[in-house]
Amino acid sequence: MRDDGLDFAEVFARLARDGQRESTTELGGVAVHLVRVAGGGEGRWDSHAATSETVIVWSGDFAVEFRDRTLHLGPGRCCVVPVGAEHRGTSKGGAEVILFTAAA
Repeated sequence: MRDDGLDFAEVFARLARDGQRESTTELGGVAVHLVRVAGGGEGRWDSHAATSETVIVWSGDFAVEFRDRTLHLGPGRCCVVPVGAEHRGTSKGGAEVILFTAAA
């Protein structure tokens, strides 16, 4: 577990430089996922039985699709996916997204 904080810009720069998609760090019982989302693709449908998921867009365009609606988010925007809600993420042009869930 890290206790010295997390520099989002530094991690996203490292992911881009190394051609990686995702980095996960646990901070204080929270799993922090930094994800680079490729443009033009659709994510897989997912749900979380035991935790909500907070989604924050760091850069780019990102949509969180639920079965009954879609939330379009740009940089600095966020939403919370409720416990058990089916959802998937998509991006037309690519995005960098921060996800917060309870650590396993």
